[in-house]
Amino acid sequence: MVQLHASREAAGKNQGKTRTPLPFGQLSILLLLRFTESASTFVIFPFLNELLAWVTGGDGARVGYYAGLMASATLLSLVSVMYWSRLSDHIGRKPVLLIGTFALAIATTCFGLSRAFWALVISRCIFTALNSNAGVIKSMVGEITDHTNSADAFALLHVPWAVGSSFGALTGGWLARPRDHFPSTFESEFWADFPYFLPCISMATLSVFACCIVTLFLKESESHQKLRQIASSQTVDTRSRHKTVNDTDDGASQPLLRTSSHEASTSTQDRGSAAAAQEEEPVPLKSLLHLKVLIPLLNYVSLASLHASSNALQPLFLAMPVEIGGLGLPPRDVGYILGVYGLANSLFQTFMLGRLVRRFGVKTVFVTGVAMFVPMFTFSPLMNLVVGAEGFSYVVWAMLVCQLSCSLVMELSYGCVYMFITAAAPNKRSLGATNGLGQTLVSIGRIVTPVMTTSLLSLSIEHHIMWGFAAYVALIALTMGGLWLAAQLPRRLE
Repeated sequence: MVQLHASREAAGKNQGKTRTPLPFGQLSILLLLRFTESASTFVIFPFLNELLAWVTGGDGARVGYYAGLMASATLLSLVSVMYWSRLSDHIGRKPVLLIGTFALAIATTCFGLSRAFWALVISRCIFTALNSNAGVIKSMVGEITDHTNSADAFALLHVPWAVGSSFGALTGGWLARPRDHFPSTFESEFWADFPYFLPCISMATLSVFACCIVTLFLKESESHQKLRQIASSQTVDTRSRHKTVNDTDDGASQPLLRTSSHEASTSTQDRGSAAAAQEEEPVPLKSLLHLKVLIPLLNYVSLASLHASSNALQPLFLAMPVEIGGLGLPPRDVGYILGVYGLANSLFQTFMLGRLVRRFGVKTVFVTGVAMFVPMFTFSPLMNLVVGAEGFSYVVWAMLVCQLSCSLVMELSYGCVYMFITAAAPNKRSLGATNGLGQTLVSIGRIVTPVMTTSLLSLSIEHHIMWGFAAYVALIALTMGGLWLAAQLPRRLE
């Protein structure tokens, strides 16, 4: 198989090399798409429960049931993400990104205009079935960077998602029910009939703007441009030969195979073009089921699953009463803690990932990040024990800061695993399929593991298994398995 970056060397050998400047023009468009997707995803969260209660007739007891049914629409991504990612290998990244971003506009507009539960479900199905930009964006970042600057580029992917989630949630909370909050501006009955349309149409407008930017300024990756040039030259050469043969052939005396020097040279050129085209052709899906590709993908699944479990436990741990294993913090304090962490994470990823990868190597940073799950899951029981014995003191705050600092280091692993996946792809035009397979597997992990973790937490508290901390012990054991899997990664990026 053709390696994606055959010239890549060990990180240590590249420290003295001049880094290739980041293609900020193209990268900024991809970051805009990440921001748009994040904002469109999180804009509904502030008013989702209220909207579900409104469309279901105010039956608050059934809101959780309806929310679960609507969330099940995300299962469509298990099928669609692979399709769109593989399609981007064949037709290019730009068309798929345009389809996905336009789907955001349609889905959020429909969501804001929905007055029945089935309409909400359809809008979310459109959202998840037609938008698989995450894997395609990662593929394109891998194509427009090299071994000297890929760490910096992948680190930047965290920033617009974090900022977009905050912006979307703020927009959803601020602009929902505008007739109640801004009666002098929104007097029309329309805003009473569709009280959640304003935040949704705001995100749809942002998506349309992003579509325009992509259409006008995003350039297709060089691999797709070269393949089109090869295909075009082959078509021209074939037509030229057919025209020459038809002009001179009498239909009886011409041999089937011509051996003139012109024909020989043409045949040699065709074979060279065909070899170049075949080299950059997307490989069959079964070719991805190889240890060289599967090991980075399984590491991605392990990392994302453990992180999803941590994200599911952390808000519960901060808010639960001390008697059942939490810290008993009020919602406002929990919001402040998570908000400050989100800001710190964006800055840390942006400025530290590239430096650390160039200094220590991508595998060292990745393994260190995965290892941070051990203290992360250990600090929670320890903090609960300290609070139960001594109350909420500065020692607990210091332990919480240490836990969140470990989480910052852990999230460096995402940029590293993206680089491993990019390097493991058979060729550039198979990046979409490779990332699509990874996103599919990760989606399964992110759906299954948080449910299992929170269920185990409830079970361990109810039956006092391992003093109520069985969930953390199980996650530490899974982290050991993740570290073994991380050790199987290659020492260097090829």
